[in-house]
Amino acid sequence: MRVLLVGTSPPPGGPAAVETALEASALAAAGHEVEVLSPDPRSAAHHHAPLSGARLGVQLALRARRFDALVLRLQPGLPLSPAADRLSRALSLALLGLALRGYREVTLRLPSPIPLPGGVGGRATWPMWSAVTRVVVASEEDRDRLRAAPGLSDERIEVEPAGTPPGAEERSWRSLDCADPDLRLSVQAVVRAKAMAGRRLERVGASAGARPPGAEEVWDDPFSGASVVGPRPRVGELAGLLADRLRRAR
Repeated sequence: MRVLLVGTSPPPGGPAAVETALEASALAAAGHEVEVLSPDPRSAAHHHAPLSGARLGVQLALRARRFDALVLRLQPGLPLSPAADRLSRALSLALLGLALRGYREVTLRLPSPIPLPGGVGGRATWPMWSAVTRVVVASEEDRDRLRAAPGLSDERIEVEPAGTPPGAEERSWRSLDCADPDLRLSVQAVVRAKAMAGRRLERVGASAGARPPGAEEVWDDPFSGASVVGPRPRVGELAGLLADRLRRAR
């Protein structure tokens, strides 16, 4: 099957990103064709898009025709932020529920505690719960909470304890270090380019007044180490950013 995996992917991203990478590897090893959609433009994913609020449902609906199955890893801010009001919560979950119906199989993975501001129940959540094939939670306590979810039967809820599986470090992207040094260098170059492109965007925003004039910050690059960046991009950097955007638009 063609599977769309949605979630934070490395680097950066922490444990959630590692879990996404491991799941992508497991699905590929099972013979599926996997593509990853991440909300972080610096991550080494196939696709990047803003996924907060109603935008998650829109992005999933646009991609539904190309994939048979969807694995969606909910996380804080994806799709609902803690500040989401009742109207935005209802709209976001309604659009998400409609989008999920475009996939033949839908797996929802939920960390603990379940990141749904406002709770797992209520009429607003019914479109989402009723459209999923299976829901994977991290504990029996979370499974008990989901029993209040409308449209979700017990047989579709599975418990998979959180934590890194044995041997996960060897199967993660870091294993390239010992498997093939040249391949690792190539991966690092691609990821570094993505990170720098994302960093240029942040610096352009800073030049528009996001930070006070003269402010500086330290950016700890996972490959080149810590460096100090000023608040305003140079002309050359702006030109590079524009060229990068033009290449992507082709």
